Amino acid sequence: MTKVTPEREAILAAIPYLRPLPARELRRIAARATVRDVRRDERVFEEGAPAEGLFVVMAGRIRLVRSSRGGREQILHTEGPGATLGEVPLLDGGGYVATAVGAEPSRLLYLPRAAIVDACRRHPGVALGIIRVLARRVRTFAGLVEQLALKDLTARTAGLLLTESRAAGRRTFDLSGTRDEMAARLGTVRELVSRSLGRLRTAGIVRVTRRRVTILDAERLAALAEGLAVRGESH
Repeated sequence: MTKVTPEREAILAAIPYLRPLPARELRRIAARATVRDVRRDERVFEEGAPAEGLFVVMAGRIRLVRSSRGGREQILHTEGPGATLGEVPLLDGGGYVATAVGAEPSRLLYLPRAAIVDACRRHPGVALGIIRVLARRVRTFAGLVEQLALKDLTARTAGLLLTESRAAGRRTFDLSGTRDEMAARLGTVRELVSRSLGRLRTAGIVRVTRRRVTILDAERLAALAEGLAVRGESH
């Protein structure tokens, strides 16, 4: 077994569905955990691959993506410190539902599937907590489906810029990813993202200089994000 450190126990105790476990149970899980360092763009696990355990993000950011046969990617969500990855196959025994990739250099704590399943059997509250995590993600995916199916690219781009602005806490901010990563989040390709940003810039709604964006008209941008006053935009 791996040497148990206070850091690992603290990380496990901070996970909502593991928090109620007795200290001895947390130590038992921590003793079976291993640390993995991931480079930017390195794959943690592959969509469809057998799932042998659960990952906890200790530092950095990991993005979860689905890929088409043509190689086009759709980012499902991006997770930072404290997040857990891999609950679905943990419960149903299938493969991973998406590919996990390092959005930046990251450190992960790997927990063998057997350790978590054993905790679920001993403490049903752990299983209920995992179900709550999955329920929140279902709601997130429902919102993503709405964005992709019901809103055009201009609305989706406007919504992404508003999200980035709120995360930064200001109207001038640096985009958190490349144009290719933006395209993957928006369900399109790089060229159409650049075209959409260009239209917003020409309309005087935003100012864009490389990765830096300044929102000049937040009210119009919010209206566009809601799909208002938007004309035939390409997806």
